[in-house]
Amino acid sequence: MKRGFKILNSLLRVYCLHISAILAIWLAMYFPGLDIVLSILYFYLLWAEGKYSQRMLHNHQSQALTAFIWQLPGFILVGSVLLSLDVVADFAYYFIFILELWDTPVLPLVSLLPAWTILDRPVYYYLLFLTVPGLAYYYYLAAGNPENRK
Repeated sequence: MKRGFKILNSLLRVYCLHISAILAIWLAMYFPGLDIVLSILYFYLLWAEGKYSQRMLHNHQSQALTAFIWQLPGFILVGSVLLSLDVVADFAYYFIFILELWDTPVLPLVSLLPAWTILDRPVYYYLLFLTVPGLAYYYYLAAGNPENRK
């Protein structure tokens, strides 16, 4: 039971970090440049949180499970859009918007890219689908090499 509590604690910490970053970056978008600084700060804090959870959880399976469950809403949204399940429901038009909202901590850095289009869609549209597994992997990557653990 203690291990389950540690995973839940890690999940709550990373969800609080993510939701706080969404709100902070959303509000900072009114001040040019501040959103980019906060996005970079988010990546630093996410790395530090991954390192902290490595010390707390003590194994890679728990760290991977935490990263997957943390990004599960994003994975569901990405899967529904890529598999065209977003056309089934009436409110499905909002799935891509909700995905953009979920990826808000990364969007200021994506806005620095040139305005290219691929197959009549902007590049950032495709990057929305890559940021969800990218963030989960980034959090997991902070755990480091399993041979370095004691």
